[in-house]
Amino acid sequence: MLKFSTEYGEIEVSSQALKALIKEAMVNSYGIVDLSNPSVFSGIVSMFSDVDKGIKLVDDGVDIKADIYVVVEYGTNIPQVAKNLQDSIIYNLTNYAGKEPLEVNVHVVDVSF
Repeated sequence: MLKFSTEYGEIEVSSQALKALIKEAMVNSYGIVDLSNPSVFSGIVSMFSDVDKGIKLVDDGVDIKADIYVVVEYGTNIPQVAKNLQDSIIYNLTNYAGKEPLEVNVHVVDVSF
């Protein structure tokens, strides 16, 4: 959870709100088909926990670090699609959450045919 102090009090931005901004960037990115789990084991773990599929967010209250696991569309330029998604996530977090992320790592897990 991010915390900001203003002259009127404190503002808190939840991790769920940050994940929603990441998902919005993914939905609006060309060539991204879906979010994916990094491994079979994590997929099983996420079925029984509150972890969002494909988004690992480390938010220590000061810095934001995100690992995004995606499936891309066959025939697209994979490095360019990943870079565009990374730029979009950085833009959303910086402009809407008020904090530039320290890291945004995009992991292409699969290609959808």
